[in-house]
Amino acid sequence: MNYFNSWELWVIIYIVSAVIFAHTFKKANRDMKNAGSLTILLEIATALFSIFLIPFFKWTLPTSPRIYITLLIVTIIYAATDRLNIESRYGLDPSTFSMLKQLSTVFMIIFGFIFLKEELIIHKIIGAIIIILANLILTFEKGKIMINKYFIMSFVSNLLFALAMLINVNISDNFNLAFYTILTVSIPACIIFLFEKHSIKELKDELKLYDKKAFILSGLTWCLMLISSVKAYQLGSVTVVAPLFALTSIINAIIEFIFNKNKNKLIQKLIAAFLLIIGVILVKL
Repeated sequence: MNYFNSWELWVIIYIVSAVIFAHTFKKANRDMKNAGSLTILLEIATALFSIFLIPFFKWTLPTSPRIYITLLIVTIIYAATDRLNIESRYGLDPSTFSMLKQLSTVFMIIFGFIFLKEELIIHKIIGAIIIILANLILTFEKGKIMINKYFIMSFVSNLLFALAMLINVNISDNFNLAFYTILTVSIPACIIFLFEKHSIKELKDELKLYDKKAFILSGLTWCLMLISSVKAYQLGSVTVVAPLFALTSIINAIIEFIFNKNKNKLIQKLIAAFLLIIGVILVKL
């Protein structure tokens, strides 16, 4: 058996790297001064690690200009999603952030119905409602709905990500996967650098604030996350892979409780995570 072409292997790589990234990055970004600079630095680190993985995938490049135009549009959106995600990760627990990520699935269903005229299927609608309910549970605090700016940033980020996925119809299949990953992080880094008017000195000063080992591990695990998520969906069934990916929210909540002694909303998080997995399964059926 060729384990490299096993979707199970890539799912395991994704879950492990996603959980390590969530907690390592949370540790690394505690002294963040500028979220834009941190986003650029992390994207650069991810691109550098991706270079070493190029030989592991078949080298291919598209010949159609349409694919490159689509890639440019998608990376512009990715620049916004990465920027918002970095700041929302700073203010949210890893488990909460990983649960909110599943909202992108709900938005994709809505966009599919509105723009692609896809049929509304009852179990997908129920699944989407359950995912929304799971995330609403996270907003309750002392009997009231409490939504902070980081929650809103994550919400907007998932909306934009769903839009990017609507435009990006499997264009990664046309590239060497590691090279595609380099493009999808380096182009957004350049966009953020230019749009927010950063400087090299500013990036150097920002880098000095972080735990270097934690930051390097964050870059490596984000690289593995991006590549393994694409590869798992390429090789496996979406109805199986997506719910397994959603397990990261439960794992993160347990890690927060055991290692960080974080009891904040533990029961809420576990209930939300359980509902989330059910919702994802229904949506992907």
